[in-house]
Amino acid sequence: MLGSDFDFFDLPASHTCGGIVLAWNRCFWLASSPVYKEFSLTARLTLLATGDSWWITVVYGPQGDQAKIRFLEELRSIRQVCPDTWMICGDFNIIYKAEDKNNGLLHRSMMGRFRRLINDLALQDLCLKGCRFTWSSERDSPTLERLDRVLVSDDWLDVFPDHSLSALSTKCSDHAPLLLKTDCAIPHFKRFDLKTSGRALMVSWRRLPQLGTRRSRPMSSTLSGCLILSYAPLQQL
Repeated sequence: MLGSDFDFFDLPASHTCGGIVLAWNRCFWLASSPVYKEFSLTARLTLLATGDSWWITVVYGPQGDQAKIRFLEELRSIRQVCPDTWMICGDFNIIYKAEDKNNGLLHRSMMGRFRRLINDLALQDLCLKGCRFTWSSERDSPTLERLDRVLVSDDWLDVFPDHSLSALSTKCSDHAPLLLKTDCAIPHFKRFDLKTSGRALMVSWRRLPQLGTRRSRPMSSTLSGCLILSYAPLQQL
C-alpha cells in the first residue's frame, strides 16, 4: 500500500476493530520509542529536515462507559511520561461539545469527562476545515458526529503556527480521512495520492487486519479512519 520506503509500528486489531498503525517514510521521518497501551500507540516523531520532534499518540476510543473511562485515564498516564510537545489523533469515540453531533442524543457526563481531560492537560483541538462531522452511521436518517480529531499541546502550535487540518472525501469508509499540513501556505490540491507524496506520514485506526512482520508483507489497504500529515508541497495530479 505505501511502498518500500515506509516503515511502521502497529497495535494489532482485535477481530474487526481496535487496530492502530503509525507509518512513516524513512527518508523524511524518524519514529522511535514506541509505547503500546490498551487503546493507543505512542511514539517519538522527528522531522529529519528540520529536527523538530514531538510525541504522537494515535488512539482508537472504545465503546462502553467503563472502557471510555479507562481510555481517558490512559491518556492522562501517557502525558505523565511524555511531558514534551505532544499530539493526539484518532477516533476518540467521544465528543466534548453538543455541536459535534447532529442530534440531541448526548452522553453529557462522558462529554464532561472528555472536556475536563482536554482542559487539565492544556490541549488544543485543531480546527477542522471543510467538514463539520467525521463519522456517519450511513442510514437513511444518519447520525453524524465528529469522532476523529487532532489534539495538540500549546508548544506544538508554537512550532507549527500555520498548520491546516482538513477532511478528505472517501467512498470506502464511514470515517472521513483527515489531512494535516504543517504549513497552510502550501497549495492545497483537491486530490491527494499517498504514493506520490513520499514526505507524508500516515496514522490510521480501526478495522486493521494483522500486519505480519515489519518488512516481509505489505500493509493491507483496509482502513476506516486515518490522518495524513504532510510538511512539503503535495504533487498536483
